[in-house]
Amino acid sequence: MRDLMECAVRELWRRKGRTLANVAGYALAVAMMGVITSLLVFAREATGEVLASTGTHFMAFAPTSAEECAGRLRDPENEGFVVNGAPTRLLAIGLVDQVRGLPAVKQASPYLLFRFQDPASGQTFTVGGFDPSHAAAVGTTCCAPSDVVEGRFLNPDESGGAMAEEAFARARGLHPGTAVEIAGARFPIRGIVNPGVRPAKADLYMALPDAAALIGRRLVAPLRGEVSAVLVEVVSSRRQAEAMDGVKRLLPGAVVSSYACWKPAAKVMGMNEGAAWLLTLVIGACAVVLALKSQLASLIERRRDIGILKAMGWTDGSVVLQILSESLLQAVAGGLLGCLAAFLLLRLAPLKALSGIEAPGTIGVSAVLLGAGFALALLGGVVAGSFPALLAARQRPAEALRRL
Repeated sequence: MRDLMECAVRELWRRKGRTLANVAGYALAVAMMGVITSLLVFAREATGEVLASTGTHFMAFAPTSAEECAGRLRDPENEGFVVNGAPTRLLAIGLVDQVRGLPAVKQASPYLLFRFQDPASGQTFTVGGFDPSHAAAVGTTCCAPSDVVEGRFLNPDESGGAMAEEAFARARGLHPGTAVEIAGARFPIRGIVNPGVRPAKADLYMALPDAAALIGRRLVAPLRGEVSAVLVEVVSSRRQAEAMDGVKRLLPGAVVSSYACWKPAAKVMGMNEGAAWLLTLVIGACAVVLALKSQLASLIERRRDIGILKAMGWTDGSVVLQILSESLLQAVAGGLLGCLAAFLLLRLAPLKALSGIEAPGTIGVSAVLLGAGFALALLGGVVAGSFPALLAARQRPAEALRRL
């Protein structure tokens, strides 16, 4: 075996250009595999975190007829409990706790939405009562501190204040420091918000107890721990459908209002992996083809030398081992250089800079990934050396010696 290795090293040294080309091909393939695979893992972690929280929220309510709600209202023609413009029946607040207990639900929060009429102008507007302490569910379906365009957001333990939706505030001339009168009660405006297209949007927002007390003034009988909707935040977009089905089982006939973006978000997670793995395989295949072509060219040049060796007593197995040793030595050298190049590249250039993806964590190239790249290089060396080795073993010494 020692003689075979010495012969292999000597033959590789005699053809320095071809040897360097093969080693460079393996090194490039392994380096690219290491970098691409690391980027793939990083991108999957970073984008997966974003996609998993995309569209993971909805509002559930129970529409009903206007006649069913009229009995509790002082002015059923102009006022009432409405969600998305439709009359809704009230839900027991205990339902919120049941929704919160569903496995796919991260957080659930009560929501009270009521349409008032301004007796002075005759115009109607909506008031939404929410729990500011439930930031996960409220912030994605109703309003969040990031929506504030002027003033400030309501504090979790605050009472007696309100926030106005930006368009409504401009139409009424409201801004922080002014007050709005609703059903005979005055509420100072703490902030102006622009929630966009959130499903639980209202003209005015206030704490749930304030809204319940205010709405009670426009009812024949006060509220008894009742709400008009449930705001839900799901643990992941992959479990959005599960959470919706669970809420519908708890509340038969419920309507779920959500963003449709959770569907493509759930599907797109992992879709970019196929292209990255395909590119990795193509690079590896190119390196193997290059090495195979080089080994075949070397075999053609050395047919006479191999014929002489077989005439001197070398067995077919020795010839096969000789060719495979040369191929494996090049694969080992290229694999080690490729692993080193990948390690240095990922150390010097952070994955965030290479991928353009912002993520809270940092994922470096691991020993497992480098080991896998090195193993693929060895496999490529075996594949690239096997076919030429078998051809060399089948060569007859007499045919080679005739050409001398």
